[in-house]
Amino acid sequence: MRKTLYTLLFTLAICSCSDKEEKVEADAGRMVETARNLMKGGDYAAAKDSILVMRQLFPTAFEARATGIIVMDSIELLAAQDTLAIVDSTLQSEQEILKKLEAQKRRGHNAEYYRQRTDVFHLKQRFDEIEAKIKFYLRKIEIDIRENEKLLKEQK
Repeated sequence: MRKTLYTLLFTLAICSCSDKEEKVEADAGRMVETARNLMKGGDYAAAKDSILVMRQLFPTAFEARATGIIVMDSIELLAAQDTLAIVDSTLQSEQEILKKLEAQKRRGHNAEYYRQRTDVFHLKQRFDEIEAKIKFYLRKIEIDIRENEKLLKEQK
């Protein structure tokens, strides 16, 4: 009799836990979807905040958290791509100014030329850094997706 009672209570406990787990996953999944929509709208800061809040509110929503990692990396990637476009256009315009200064051949009055050359150098460095960041996030997203798929296969 006791074994039957314990078995019944254990079954009820498992059912109630799985319902809670499913609700937690669903709620966390909605927050990840909100982050995706914000990301698509270009509101990267709010999208990041949504993922960070989801991580704090639902520490046991492992599937949503795994998806959240990919979404967070995608947010970083898109933000870096936007920044790269801005730096690229700035770099091109600054290089045009440098070319004009190079063509002037102003002996003894080169301070403006050297300042411009330094600005172009620093913009090229910034461009290279952002480009490396983009390559990093592209690779990281690829690896995270593979790992996420592997985990889902193992769970089934």
